[in-house]
Amino acid sequence: MIDYAPAEFEYPTTRYSGSKRQLLTWLWEHVSKLRFQSVLDVFGGTGSVSLLFKRYGKQTHFNDILKFNQLIAKAVVENESVTVSDEELDSILEFREPEYPDYIASTFSGVFFTDEENRWLDRAVTEINKLQNPFKHAMLMASLFQACLAKRPFNLFHRANLYIRTANVKRSFGNKTTWEHPFPLLLRRYMHQYNRAIFSNSQRNRVVGGFDAIVAPNGVDLVYLDPPYFSLNQGCGTNYMTFYHFLEGLADYDNWQSRTCHSSKILRLPDTPEITHFVRKSEIMNSFKQLLERYSHTTTVLSYHNNGIPSKEEILSMFVEMGKKVEVYEKPYKYALSKKRKEELLFIAI
Repeated sequence: MIDYAPAEFEYPTTRYSGSKRQLLTWLWEHVSKLRFQSVLDVFGGTGSVSLLFKRYGKQTHFNDILKFNQLIAKAVVENESVTVSDEELDSILEFREPEYPDYIASTFSGVFFTDEENRWLDRAVTEINKLQNPFKHAMLMASLFQACLAKRPFNLFHRANLYIRTANVKRSFGNKTTWEHPFPLLLRRYMHQYNRAIFSNSQRNRVVGGFDAIVAPNGVDLVYLDPPYFSLNQGCGTNYMTFYHFLEGLADYDNWQSRTCHSSKILRLPDTPEITHFVRKSEIMNSFKQLLERYSHTTTVLSYHNNGIPSKEEILSMFVEMGKKVEVYEKPYKYALSKKRKEELLFIAI
């Protein structure tokens, strides 16, 4: 198997909930045995798995409902050669305009970041959005998203908990040092990481973007599914809009104000119907069945876990009813925000 990544390549670090970055070697150990040339990553997230497929020469189609994830994938999956220099970043961060939009500063005071940081974000995203090259724009937006995550307790935006960062108390969790790194330093750090992840695999890799998992385009050799986990114990699914609405707002900065739920304590963005399909208990079983049926004629690789809805046995039954031959691999794994070690499940259905 040809590895198309350059010698200096590394998968960009991410603090994204549910990221498969630490499981890529295990995943590839099993998936590499399959014969396929093209792949659709339906719930692409921050693109680690898509980047894995790209690395080994597969024509990769990335899909995700969230615009900020689409930008990250444009930066490293679709992008073949474009990087951003330190000089270009320096020029962007000079902030030459006499006045800047202030939506973040005027709306999110005391919520997620300090007032000074909010003003900096308004300026930074405004300057980045001036870039004409779509890949440079995506690279810097992706870096900005990671910088925001690095400065957040729990790396999420589900609570207005800036006080956890700013309180002068002893802590048993988190990384106070990273929290207090200035945004320009973090932005540059992640920009360098994304620069090292750029390469061509001689394929036409593309971000699909904007479609939900049921209607994403077919016609590929293999489909990889990593849907939001529905916790049996909590009785709900992982809602990535709740977790990352602030990043989604940054990705759609000009329309952020009109999309914001101002009655929400965290000023979040509303869920789309595609999201509710996988977070409501009343819908999850039917949504899962529809999802698997959509790709019943294609080799399907599904990542899930052993303490969710549907259960391992229920998923196996769905595949068998479709006439699939299924193998299941298990690996003990503990996600960053989880207190318990679980079994990561990998279904390969042919």
